[in-house]
Amino acid sequence: LCTMTTTMKPFKRRTLRTLGRAIVVTVLVLIGLLASRFNEVGRILLPNYARNATESSPIFNGTDAGDCTCSFSPHRSTAAQLGLQGKVSDCCCSFDTIEKTNEELYPLLRRIVATPFFSHFKIDLCSECQLWKDSPMCVLRDCSVCECESPPIWASEVDWMPDELECQHIEDEVVTSVDAHVTDTFGSLVQTDTFFGEDTTAELEDEDAAVVVDLRKNPEQYTGYTGRSAEKVWKAVHEENCFQQEDESDGTCGLSADQRVYNRVISGMHSSISLHVASSYCLELDTDRIAECKTWGANRTLAYERVLSRKDRLENLYVVFAVMLRAVQKASAAIAAAVPEQDSYFAESLIEWKEHLQPELLKITRSCPLTFDESELFNAYAQEDAEYKRKELKRRISHLFEVMECVGCDRCKLWGTLQSLGVGTALRIIIDDDDLQVTNLSRQEAVALVHTLERFSSALVYADQLR
Repeated sequence: LCTMTTTMKPFKRRTLRTLGRAIVVTVLVLIGLLASRFNEVGRILLPNYARNATESSPIFNGTDAGDCTCSFSPHRSTAAQLGLQGKVSDCCCSFDTIEKTNEELYPLLRRIVATPFFSHFKIDLCSECQLWKDSPMCVLRDCSVCECESPPIWASEVDWMPDELECQHIEDEVVTSVDAHVTDTFGSLVQTDTFFGEDTTAELEDEDAAVVVDLRKNPEQYTGYTGRSAEKVWKAVHEENCFQQEDESDGTCGLSADQRVYNRVISGMHSSISLHVASSYCLELDTDRIAECKTWGANRTLAYERVLSRKDRLENLYVVFAVMLRAVQKASAAIAAAVPEQDSYFAESLIEWKEHLQPELLKITRSCPLTFDESELFNAYAQEDAEYKRKELKRRISHLFEVMECVGCDRCKLWGTLQSLGVGTALRIIIDDDDLQVTNLSRQEAVALVHTLERFSSALVYADQLR
């Protein structure tokens, strides 16, 4: 163009200069549009910890997380179709981000919990409730758990059991015996559960009475456990274990950030349990056989009544998934270390973790550093106050274990105890200011942590299927 203008008349040169300026302006406008269009890509590539240090934390103000969000796609997610859109409060990601993340993790989690190491859990099913006297009742025999080759003593005292009872469900063989090698390896381990840097002196179960249960043979599902016993348990969880607001006169949430997050984690766990029950529900009892289910299927009405129609309960499911995922990401190496490396029986478990799930967790961490930002959870308090709050959380977690001992249904007690240990371990990992504690996970903690994340992952899938 410059060469051409030297041979043109002045008015033609002016015309060309005007055209040149128009082209430049047009190019600048296009660059601006492209920059705006790919702004979210920039957020993905920019590490979460590199954002402005003065930016207020979403955990404290309970509002949108701003640049803390990794991505947000315009397509209508399951949450959006149920009335929840944008970013998850108290978290660093959108509903859409969590659903996309779960699409990648769900099949891997389902595989890992089916391996020998991650599918066994030790529990004392005969522990007595110390909080109240109870006489529980279940509609189905599926509420029981048979954990060994010989049935428990009470089984022979029930008049509708057959004379020669094998350790399995009469109809569908839901429960079976546990491999002797698994039991032996559990027996050689010492319980060393810790919370917030302090040793737990009380065992989670009596070693003499505790048994090893195969979680694959005792799935979480509807058991018919209901009535006053079940009501007592959930009342104790929500009215005694959760934090209560002292003053609601101003119409705002009077709970601090740590208290609010704890309540949402417990509520999210309850939502997950409800969706698991609704997804595998007894639609029709067998009239010819006592305590047997004739037809199993999904109960969408129950799912809507308990979770899907309640935006707060549904959102809390996303919150607890984000918290659990953050904890598992931080403790991924410790989880691998908990698997006996020299034991060939658990080789499959270690391979699945190291070669499949752990790399996926690392990939998520690189593309979306945080689903939940715990860095400023106690920063607003003096050191003494922060330590008091940590101890209070530990006390409530211990109380949650005590409540689970009062569950009158064996299978419900199994899954309630496992998930309580899972969320308790997760809170310890993300809140404890001593990162060295993360490097030490007991076998029970590792199994509970991974299995609980899988439970919440499955619940998100059920939410989509049952809507």
